[in-house]
Amino acid sequence: MYKDKVYIIIINFGTPGHTIECLESVRENNHRLFQLVVVDVLDIHNSVEKITNWINEKNDSRFILIKAKENKGFSFANNIGIKYAIRQGDYDFLWILNNDTAIEKDSLEELINCYKKNEGKGITGFIGSKIMDYEDMKLIQNVGGTFNKWTGYSVLIGMGEKDTGQFDNKDIEVDYVIGASMFFHSSLVNKIGLMPEDYFLYYEDIDWCITAQKAGFRNYTCTKSIIYHKQGLSTGAKLLAKDSHLKNKKHLYLSYLKFYKRHYKLLLLVAYLILIKQLLGMIYHQKFNEAKVIFKVFRNTELK
Repeated sequence: MYKDKVYIIIINFGTPGHTIECLESVRENNHRLFQLVVVDVLDIHNSVEKITNWINEKNDSRFILIKAKENKGFSFANNIGIKYAIRQGDYDFLWILNNDTAIEKDSLEELINCYKKNEGKGITGFIGSKIMDYEDMKLIQNVGGTFNKWTGYSVLIGMGEKDTGQFDNKDIEVDYVIGASMFFHSSLVNKIGLMPEDYFLYYEDIDWCITAQKAGFRNYTCTKSIIYHKQGLSTGAKLLAKDSHLKNKKHLYLSYLKFYKRHYKLLLLVAYLILIKQLLGMIYHQKFNEAKVIFKVFRNTELK
């Protein structure tokens, strides 16, 4: 429709240096027809000024910045960028990309090729990339994930493996792709809606992919599309107070229960049993502060 134009959405939460490095790698990519939208949250560490200065210095109209003056979570910020793209109406694809990544020059081209190749086999939903470690570029972080609703566990495929070519030249069908790289056709949002804003942090990517599966779509990982990921920086965790780890754990546990409530309500007991196991483990290892976090999540009114 628009010669494969892509809107790339990147969230910045107080780490402008990493965002700018990501923008540099996108600017050098082989697919030239894109519009990149940086959604900055709360302008921490003068992020708006620093990123705007970079955009002005490059004088590249493909890069824009939108300010989000409130922090309502990862999904909310991404949806600001998605809604902007929808208003423009001049694109074929969307790519949600973490700001703590750097991409190979052909990463975006390969995602587009993967969509076109697999579209004839069925209804293509989300397409992820082969996620490699930024520091150790031969270490695989994952090539997508599987989720077992009966056991309550998700598995990241290939996590921690040395890259010996075991996933090369494969498009792997997965339950979900992680939010560091989520590529999809514009029509998908029309059919399944925006990224779910029920979650402040964690599980929004799994939820969205499972929603697509339930609607009859198939999710894939395109292993020819490679990105390098600096694990954990995109949440801005290092910027927060000393209890940031516990705050993030609260979001993790709460989102886990919300996910089950939304998609597998009849199996909600499975999720509670998993967290009870976690709670007992924390008590056994004398991690009482984290045990308190789990206990408070059980009592959270958001789950009522």
